[in-house]
Amino acid sequence: MSDLLSGINPVHVAYAVMVVGVMLCFLFSGKHKRELRLAADHFAIPFVKLSNYISPGATMNGIAVDRPGGDRICGLPLEKQPGSIRAIMKRANEEIPVQLFAEMVDAANEMERLTGRSKTEREQFGDPIQELLLMTHTFLTGCENPKNIDSPEKKKRFDSFLQNQLAHRMVLLKRISGGMSAEFQALNQAYEDEMEKLELEEMEQRRSRVKR
Repeated sequence: MSDLLSGINPVHVAYAVMVVGVMLCFLFSGKHKRELRLAADHFAIPFVKLSNYISPGATMNGIAVDRPGGDRICGLPLEKQPGSIRAIMKRANEEIPVQLFAEMVDAANEMERLTGRSKTEREQFGDPIQELLLMTHTFLTGCENPKNIDSPEKKKRFDSFLQNQLAHRMVLLKRISGGMSAEFQALNQAYEDEMEKLELEEMEQRRSRVKR
């Protein structure tokens, strides 16, 4: 046995162990990234379905508010909202949006678990998902009772849900898995041309930076 062991080069052994370790790390890292994108899938689909159900196309509508003074605002009662906003608020309080939001919460919780203490993963995946979740929550609570929109920040989030869907969907497009792209695209037909245009512009910008 000692003769057999004496023929083994410890440097070669250490190198082999290192190679195996790198391979395992790569495999686990790839699996973890797939889990992050899967959680993004589970958030993106109900988010888009909820938006499509409430407001199928792009809109520049926003909630009407009273401004008592200073930074204080107060959403006007339903009967004093514009007709388009009243219709949106009524649809938002139906059972389907509530169910879809519950799915979003579950997916966001899973994303938070997966990102853990990783600052990079929180910045890339966790924080954008949490921001969209907070915006949607503000929007739905504002639809439930317009008086819940009682600050400029909440009005901004409420209006952003309606007015900036293109930007929000682009955020999700960059985080979902490739296997979900077809379903995601099918749910974004109203924004398809604009999203393709933005993707092409971003590609051109990346190419320009590489050439410099």
